[in-house]
Amino acid sequence: MDYVQTLRSSGFKVTPQRLRVIEYIMSRTPGHFRAEDVYAEVHRIEPTITMATVYNILRTLQKSSILKSFELKGATWFETNTGTHANFLCEVCGEITDLDIESSSLISSVSEKGYEISDSSYILRGVCPKCSKNH
Repeated sequence: MDYVQTLRSSGFKVTPQRLRVIEYIMSRTPGHFRAEDVYAEVHRIEPTITMATVYNILRTLQKSSILKSFELKGATWFETNTGTHANFLCEVCGEITDLDIESSSLISSVSEKGYEISDSSYILRGVCPKCSKNH
């Protein structure tokens, strides 16, 4: 995905600070990260950036459909995988992994009851295969 072009076509300007955040995201795609992670890395390259600016940029990228977010363990996590999937949190190593899932039957059954779904988020918790082998 061309993040810069997507941002422009959504009507947003590409500023140096936005560019640094996009570079961070591109280097970790696919991936999961918090605003604090972005700030810590980008601040070293762009010392004038503030935490509030990072949050604003991440929200702008979300509005442009470049990112999605979800809440996990009291924190907001951002991710580049904007398709329907589940996020699996390993309770041993703490890694978050994307898992492809078939959610159409769940969404259909809820929609049939009159609910209009605009977005979905699936978070699964347990032990990943790597950590299972080590026990």
